[in-house]
Amino acid sequence: MERVDKTQEEYIKGWTDMMITIWQEKIIRYGVVNTGELYASLNGDPDSDSALLKFASYGIYQAYGVGNGYKRGNGGNLEFLDPEYRKKHKLGPQRKRRNWFSPRLYSSVLVLQRAMAELYSHDIVNTVCDALIDGRSALKK
Repeated sequence: MERVDKTQEEYIKGWTDMMITIWQEKIIRYGVVNTGELYASLNGDPDSDSALLKFASYGIYQAYGVGNGYKRGNGGNLEFLDPEYRKKHKLGPQRKRRNWFSPRLYSSVLVLQRAMAELYSHDIVNTVCDALIDGRSALKK
């Protein structure tokens, strides 16, 4: 049973490392690098028994091209997006999405889910078999 647990642990670590590498490459490709904080913040939680990925929260705003001025419930009237308004207030170019985060993440999570289901199913089968064998042995006594 220990071998399966080790396999699960290795699979989770490998998947987490792969996702971090992919995200780091996307951060560079989409130019989401100013201070390097987002790039450096990508990590997995080694103490977790599941695939837990972390990054600096401002990274999600970079992915969706939002930030200051974007608020819920404004009815879609974002005055600061108007080119004339931006020019008048010296706001510079409008933010653009740099989606380093979500494309294909969902499919990657599904792949991990299927692999983990297969790995854990071996654990469950072994546990049930062990319980049945132990129960059968107890009945013979």
